[in-house]
Amino acid sequence: MRGQMRGQMRGKMREEMRHARVALVLGVALLGGALSAQAQTQPPAKPAKSSPAKSMSVSPSFKAMDTDKSGHLTLDEVLAYATKKSSDAKPFRITDADLDGDGKLTVEEQRKAGITGLEQHGTVDLKAMDINGDGYISKEDLDEYFRRKHREAYARADADKDGALRPSEFALFRF
Repeated sequence: MRGQMRGQMRGKMREEMRHARVALVLGVALLGGALSAQAQTQPPAKPAKSSPAKSMSVSPSFKAMDTDKSGHLTLDEVLAYATKKSSDAKPFRITDADLDGDGKLTVEEQRKAGITGLEQHGTVDLKAMDINGDGYISKEDLDEYFRRKHREAYARADADKDGALRPSEFALFRF
């Protein structure tokens, strides 16, 4: 009789263990399904915005310059962008801006003189900018300076020399 009771108890224990395992498997499956559904309904987390140090050689966006949306930049598109950028800078007298008289216009000197539109280029060589050498950076000087700088950057970036910049080449487009 004792042996019979032990056998029954073992049977019950096995049955309870089987039920516990089934419940555990079902619970894990339900939890997995719920997590999967939640992951599908929530938008992906956005990466934290980093605040990179302001570069002195800021490159414009490829999309901003690709006006015909062809997926490559022509020299004409780059020069049109240069004209647009030159209009951001206003004419100035060199002696009013070059505070230390070294022929270079630093970002700090630009700021102190109230000159905007050049700061992204860092320190600027005023001799290269004063096209006609009159000591005044005119609208014409600015236009020509920006065209030259953009043309030079374009030539350096056009690695395969096919006359068009692709996005991979555009990564090299710097002043």
